Amino acid sequence: VDPSSHSYALISKMVLPSDASPRDEFRMPTSGLLMTVLGAIFMKGNRATEEELWKFLNALGYHAGRRHLIFGDPGRLISKDFVKQKYLTYRQVPGSDPPRYEFLWGPRAHAETSKMKVLEFLAKIIGTVPSALPDLYEEALKDEEERAAARAAAVAEGRAPSKAKARSSSHM
Repeated sequence: VDPSSHSYALISKMVLPSDASPRDEFRMPTSGLLMTVLGAIFMKGNRATEEELWKFLNALGYHAGRRHLIFGDPGRLISKDFVKQKYLTYRQVPGSDPPRYEFLWGPRAHAETSKMKVLEFLAKIIGTVPSALPDLYEEALKDEEERAAARAAAVAEGRAPSKAKARSSSHM
């Protein structure tokens, strides 16, 4: 938006289902923030502690407890709304004492997007291409292959969803 102050506007191109999409009646869709959070989790090895996630988000100008112009309180949105909507899983880090917590992709995120789509989103934000992030790109390609194999197995077993339904649920 303003190159001199390095501020950007993230505009989602994702198709979200109209019912139970991550939005509040009075706010714009929050899919850009969700994709950013999913990207941070992906970059951190598919799990990110609260501290890691907020360090990443703070660098982007999102702060828990501080009102954001578009998203309101990003902390509530991430730890409550996205978790309730099953886009994120929030759990205690196994064996942590004192207890620490981490975020993982939730079942709805796994169903509605892919590591490759999230990587493409991140690459656009930083002005590069997914293959410029080789470790993440390799993992995303492996995920795509596994998804394709699972779809092929479902078709072979006669339990694949219709094309229209598959198309609508394959994007976040």
